[in-house]
Amino acid sequence: MTEPDRTMLAFSLRPDRRFQMRAVAIIRRDGYLLIHRGTHETFWSLPGGRLEFGETAAETLEREIVEELGCTSKISALRYLVENFFTYNGEACHEIGWYYEAELSSAFPFVTDDICHRATDGAFCLEFRWVKCDVESFGVYPLLPPMLPSQLLDPSPGFRHIVERQS
Repeated sequence: MTEPDRTMLAFSLRPDRRFQMRAVAIIRRDGYLLIHRGTHETFWSLPGGRLEFGETAAETLEREIVEELGCTSKISALRYLVENFFTYNGEACHEIGWYYEAELSSAFPFVTDDICHRATDGAFCLEFRWVKCDVESFGVYPLLPPMLPSQLLDPSPGFRHIVERQS
């Protein structure tokens, strides 16, 4: 898809309501989880991005990982379909999130005590880090959406459909 043809599946319905579709990567390595945040934010999330018109969610993840992490990936099982309702900067948001297990190429750094990668996404700077996938780490690095830590800690296999309503 050429740059002028790109159309994100994200739009405002009114000045105070937004809809978007997001593809999300659950990237684990040796008991750690890759998380990221915009440096202007206080919360963390899993890597990913908004779907473009004509892309599958898995194709979005492959593209986003190359753009933001500079490496290739293998996208595997769809774990969660999350209907997420939340407020961000005074705007009511309705987000559909496709959460896939993914693996990065071995070229991506595995540093567990600091920021392991930085990238720019439009006007924002992103920072990435590996954190232990445990309750203590999720207390230090607040992960959104709020249902995510408990889902990631649940070893039950299979696909889950989750509705998350944040006040």
